[in-house]
Amino acid sequence: MMRHTFLLLAAIFGFSLAAQEGPKITSAVIAADRQDLAEAKSYIDEAGQIIGTKSLSEVRSKDLAKFYYYKGLINFRLTQSSDEAIKALDPDALDKAAEGFKNLIEYEKQIGKERYTDDVKQQLPYLANAYASRGIEASGKEDYANAFIDFQRTYDLKKDFGIGTDTSMLYNAALMAQQAGNNAKAIEITEELIAMNYRGLQYKAKNAATGDPVEFGSKKQMELSVKSGAVTDPVIEGDVRPDLYLTAASLNKKEGDTAAYDNWVSKGREMFPENEALLRAELQTFLEKQEYEKALVNLNKAIEKDPSNKLFQYIKGYIIQTETKDLEKARAAYAKAIELDPNYVEPLYMSGLTYVEEANAITEKMNALKLNETSKYNALQKEQNAQFEKALPFFEKAHTVDPKDKDTLSALKEVYYKLKMYEKAKTIQTEIEAL
Repeated sequence: MMRHTFLLLAAIFGFSLAAQEGPKITSAVIAADRQDLAEAKSYIDEAGQIIGTKSLSEVRSKDLAKFYYYKGLINFRLTQSSDEAIKALDPDALDKAAEGFKNLIEYEKQIGKERYTDDVKQQLPYLANAYASRGIEASGKEDYANAFIDFQRTYDLKKDFGIGTDTSMLYNAALMAQQAGNNAKAIEITEELIAMNYRGLQYKAKNAATGDPVEFGSKKQMELSVKSGAVTDPVIEGDVRPDLYLTAASLNKKEGDTAAYDNWVSKGREMFPENEALLRAELQTFLEKQEYEKALVNLNKAIEKDPSNKLFQYIKGYIIQTETKDLEKARAAYAKAIELDPNYVEPLYMSGLTYVEEANAITEKMNALKLNETSKYNALQKEQNAQFEKALPFFEKAHTVDPKDKDTLSALKEVYYKLKMYEKAKTIQTEIEAL
């Protein structure tokens, strides 16, 4: 009889051990229902510790599903509490909430019985927003590494659980990864955004009643509001795609992958042939490789599409002057740039420099003369002075526009000296010394 009693007690004791997480979960639920989050948190953590000592197959499916759900719910409520003491109970509460909800959805899908899945799906958008808010807060504190993590989590959470593809969060994650110096991750995400054809567009309108600006999360939302008469004057702004190509290129270059840099710049130019930043990047590539003809072909195409672009005209002139040495053609390009903007310092200065280069070429001829070739020397000197006189108005105009440009000041002083305008040369020297 004693032996049977012992076996019965052992069985009862063993049963109580196997079932002890159940009462803890129930207590957590009761505490949560009466808004006692501190007690609810304590009970759900105790239940988690007990479950952690067992194989999941030893826990009743009903209890395990309830545990996952309330682990998520209680921890999430902690993060949303207005009581700072409650929030401080667990600094990792948001991550534990996400873990609980994720485990619940996966578990109920596995067992084929959904007790709490619908309830969790209602909570997920708020959970995602909490991650986004925490990411924004981290970004404001320049904690870019954690901001990246939270923006990435926001994107993954919405995508994985069918809330929607929040590409703006993925874009923010790429920016934060870049700021944090995590180039590998920034490259990966940026290239993913390019593949998605992410534009980063902003949808704006005006409140029909107040005239206040209103922003929408999508074009569809904006169009529905316009149709209802709630807003007017809809506009779509922004397109970050050219920047994405540039970012992918520059980050790869930082990592030493020049082939990838060239590839992304080239693809970006194909997609956005009129984008100045991409044009500059491609031009720089051509110049580094000394592929000047390609650079000029590139520029001429861009000028055909946008003849009013003064920068294109200037760069064309610069390449012709410095690389192909056709000073007349260079001056023609500069003249078009100056025509578009009479106060454009760079082509003004470079136009003057073309005449100085011609004057310097004459100097070489003068130095090659024999001492008794005085008449030839004087004729060449007169020709040289004529070139300096042609250069002078360009340098003077550039100086008027930007009185502190060192290159212009140096060039202007030298030309004044060459033309024996010594007082003006001294004035310029004074200006140089005052910088």
